[in-house]
Amino acid sequence: MGSPKIDRSLQQVLAHRQLFLRTEHGGRTVIVCLADGSPEGFEIGRVLSGAGSTGWRVRHRRRLPDGTYDVQEDEGLPWVGLDEHIGDVLRFAAYADVLRREESASGVATTYTAHLGPELAAWLADIPAPEGITDLGDGRVRLTESAVAHLRCPSTLYTLVLWVHPDMDTLMIEMDSYNLTREE
Repeated sequence: MGSPKIDRSLQQVLAHRQLFLRTEHGGRTVIVCLADGSPEGFEIGRVLSGAGSTGWRVRHRRRLPDGTYDVQEDEGLPWVGLDEHIGDVLRFAAYADVLRREESASGVATTYTAHLGPELAAWLADIPAPEGITDLGDGRVRLTESAVAHLRCPSTLYTLVLWVHPDMDTLMIEMDSYNLTREE
């Protein structure tokens, strides 16, 4: 099946994160997939229309505190459309492990840099998870795409202190924000 019609800005977010949509059941199920080299992609979540008491069900992959993965299913809001429900999948789905596996296998990783200052850069590079953060000196850090994906859906350990904004390339440390610059 083809891809559903969605807002252009959402299309750009999907492409930026190496994600794409496919449909099943005559378009009533929209699956959000990571482009992992396979024809079907790696499913990170789905939106089911015409399901549940509200008419929507949203499922996404989530990371548990012990480091394993499970599927979370929520009732969608009846007054919210498909784009917003796909946005929920993007905000909550965890797939850093898949990106990390691809980075390890290929030896190549998309990276981001940020200017944090020397103390924060050293602190960030020293935290135990996620892997893929390097202190470049002069207050700069480099984060692999898997590290950024991990921080978009952080574990409860860092949620209030360290995370990447789910809709923007912005690293949040406590109440301060730092722009992430994607390196090509």
